[in-house]
Amino acid sequence: MLESSFRIGAVAGIRIGVHYTWFIIFFLLSGSLFAIFREAHPAWSGSAVLITALITTLLFFISIILHELGHSLVAIARGVQVRAITLFIFGGVAQTEKEADTAATEFYIAIAGPLVSFALACVFFILKLGAASISETATEALGWLATINLVIAVFNLIPGFPLDGGRVFRAVVWKITGNATKGMLWAVFGGKVVAYGLMLLGAVIALQTDMLLNGLWLMGISWFLLAAAAGSKRAYFTQHLAGHVPVADVMQKEVPTIAADMSILYWIDEQMLLTGQRSCLVTEAGQTVGLITLSDAIKCPRAQWPDTPVRTVMTPLNSLHMVKSSNSILEVLQVMHQQGVNQVPVVDVETIVGWIDREHLLKILQLHIATGR
Repeated sequence: MLESSFRIGAVAGIRIGVHYTWFIIFFLLSGSLFAIFREAHPAWSGSAVLITALITTLLFFISIILHELGHSLVAIARGVQVRAITLFIFGGVAQTEKEADTAATEFYIAIAGPLVSFALACVFFILKLGAASISETATEALGWLATINLVIAVFNLIPGFPLDGGRVFRAVVWKITGNATKGMLWAVFGGKVVAYGLMLLGAVIALQTDMLLNGLWLMGISWFLLAAAAGSKRAYFTQHLAGHVPVADVMQKEVPTIAADMSILYWIDEQMLLTGQRSCLVTEAGQTVGLITLSDAIKCPRAQWPDTPVRTVMTPLNSLHMVKSSNSILEVLQVMHQQGVNQVPVVDVETIVGWIDREHLLKILQLHIATGR
C-alpha cells in the first residue's frame, strides 16, 4: 500500500500518505454530505452546502489521521517503530516495523485509536454547543463530526481482527493464556464472524428501497475485513516461522551455473527453458564471477542472443547481494525486498554453498503454514 500512495506530510517522523483509492471515498463522502446538508437545510445556498460538505469531509479524514497517530505514537513509546500512515478507501492504516512483543504493548497500541476517536467526538460536541448561536453551518458540520467519531470509536471496539477491538481481544487472550498465537487465532476467528455478519447485514440492507448503496458499502467493508483478517493471520505465521528457520535448512545446494563465455541463447534454450530456473550463477575458470537473470537477458535485443556471452549482461560478483547460511528466512526476505531481487547466493566463510529464491522460500512457508508445523 505504501508503494501506491503519495506523501502529503510527516508527523514525528511518520510518513503520512494518501492511496489513490482515497479519492474515491473522498468524492463519495463529499457528495453524500452535500445531499444530506441540502435536504436538511433547503434555505442554504448551493455554495454554502458545497463548502460545508468539503470542509466536513476534510475534517473527517484529519480525524482518521489523528486516530492512527494515536496508535502510532503509543507504538513508538512502546518500542515499535512506525513507518507510515496511509489513507485509503476504507479509512487509514499505520504500517509498523514489527509486531508487538508483549500483550500489554498490543493492548495499549490497540486501545489508543478508539480513545482518540472518543476524545474527538467530545471535542466536536463541545464545539458544536459553542457554535450553536454563531453559525448554523458550523453547528451542522461539528454535530456530524461528533457523531461519526463516536461511531468510529464504537465500531473499532468490535472484537474482531483487524479492528482495534480485535487487537484488544488478542491482547486479552494472549495475557490470559500466555500464548500470542492463541490470541491471534481467536482474534482472526472473531474478525471472520464480524465480517460475515456485516456481509449478511449489507445484503439485507441492499434489498431495501433506496438503500442499495449503503448495503453495498457494508458488504465492501465486510469483504475488506475478511481479506485483512486472513492476510494478517498469514503474515503473522509467516513472520514467526520465517524468523526461526535458518536458510541452511531450506536452501538449494545444487547451484545452477553457466560458463561466462556461453551465449545468452544457449543459456535460455538449453538450461532455463528446460529447468525453469530464471537465474543462474556465472562461472569462469572454476570461480563464480556473477549472476544472470531472465530480466538481464531480455535487456539485450533477441537478435543478438546467439552471439552475446552471458558475461556481457550478468551482474558482477562484487555487486551481488548475498546471505549467510545462518541467516533466517525472514532476514533473507527482507534483503530481497530492500534490494529488489528475487534470488540470492548463500555463503559460508566467503564460499558459495547454496542458492535461494523468493518463490522457493514462499512455497516452503506456505507448506509449513498449511500443515500447521
